Amino acid sequence: MTRFTRRQYLKSTAVTTAGIGLLGTAGLASAHGYSVISTRGHYNGDGDLKSGYSVLDFETDGTVPGEDTACADELTIHVHGYDNDEQGALNNFDEAYHNLTGAGYGGEVAGFSWDSNAPNKYDPGDWGGFGTGQEIAQQNGYALAQFALNYKYHCPNSDLRITCHSLGAQVVLNALRILDVNDDWDSGYYRFSSVHFLGAAQDNEAPTKEWSETYYAILNETVATFNYHSDDDSTLQNLYWPREFDRALGETGYESGNEIPSNYNEYDVTSQVGSNHSGYMVNCADEIVYHMANDSSYS
Repeated sequence: MTRFTRRQYLKSTAVTTAGIGLLGTAGLASAHGYSVISTRGHYNGDGDLKSGYSVLDFETDGTVPGEDTACADELTIHVHGYDNDEQGALNNFDEAYHNLTGAGYGGEVAGFSWDSNAPNKYDPGDWGGFGTGQEIAQQNGYALAQFALNYKYHCPNSDLRITCHSLGAQVVLNALRILDVNDDWDSGYYRFSSVHFLGAAQDNEAPTKEWSETYYAILNETVATFNYHSDDDSTLQNLYWPREFDRALGETGYESGNEIPSNYNEYDVTSQVGSNHSGYMVNCADEIVYHMANDSSYS
């Protein structure tokens, strides 16, 4: 089991830089290549925050750049999807690390681990716990936003990127919305160098002007955003639509006819991923790394 060191900088849900301090020892390295940021154990099966935690709290494994060690030239955070226990999350991070670096990525990788397996899967009124899972994902946007603010505050010249799979997209999109109205983030002129959605379990209107807050968060807070979708993704077809009565961004791409941000880019990867909802990172790492290296060309 990974040992985590708790971070609790703030006392309110307003994301600010008050109380930020760099902790740890510069030069400490992760033994498995990636480091871990975690909110695991903060939420119960009903989606409620447990006593003693704030939505802004997160822990680290002691090797996270900008938190525990010196700043990295480039850091990519990978956010896993629904129904991953702690070991499942670590497996996701390992896959992201090895596939990204194998495709030529030269930066650091950190995983963001959250309580995606906390909901009661046997609750007949909650579609296998997915509704509660979405609530927990949305709440985790605050902790991810807090980490991003801390990181850019200490490492303003570092490129900060995000990759996310499935329901992890809802964590990321809420973090973007939170940061888009945060004065400290905006006054620092901070942005994510790129954000990459893999099989996103999120309504396909999300990046469009129909969801104006999300539209402007993508436009304002990322240099470039990329969505990789598969028309044959059987998980999104069979599980997302029956629960949400809407098509998923990771299946169809953005809803046709709606306006998207100028820095939002979409790729149909059906030929590579097919019906395999877990196959995005393995099959699309080359494209992801290429898009990272050329982010300004897609802004």
